[in-house]
Amino acid sequence: MRILRNLVFLTTGMICSQLAFATGGRLPGEDAVIHGYIVDAVTKKPVSGVMVTASNNKRTVEKEVATNASGYFKLDELPAGGLEIRFDKKGYKRIKKEQVIVSEGSIQRLNVDLYLEKVAIESPVVFEYPALRLIDGIL
Repeated sequence: MRILRNLVFLTTGMICSQLAFATGGRLPGEDAVIHGYIVDAVTKKPVSGVMVTASNNKRTVEKEVATNASGYFKLDELPAGGLEIRFDKKGYKRIKKEQVIVSEGSIQRLNVDLYLEKVAIESPVVFEYPALRLIDGIL
């Protein structure tokens, strides 16, 4: 009887380990994960400090993380269904990915290229006639 109990225990352990290996350590019914890297579109260097926000259509679930020095982010414990993912950083154009579909227990990789915002440069004002200056109270 003891041998049979040990055999059942060993078989159950092997099945569980095979299931964990096949699903990448995640069991069915777990929440989804979205992860990836964010780089500058021109230089291809990582962009740190980008706020990555995931929300569902009803805005009842919202998760927010910032990228690390390598430009890496990880949003975990996401519900299954359609999500909107936003990428925000001052000086860069905001990117919004709508209807990113995630299924229960899935792991998705999402890499993003950020583009710098175009900043308007004011041209210097040139007068037709030179302006008079007041120097030491004398015109």
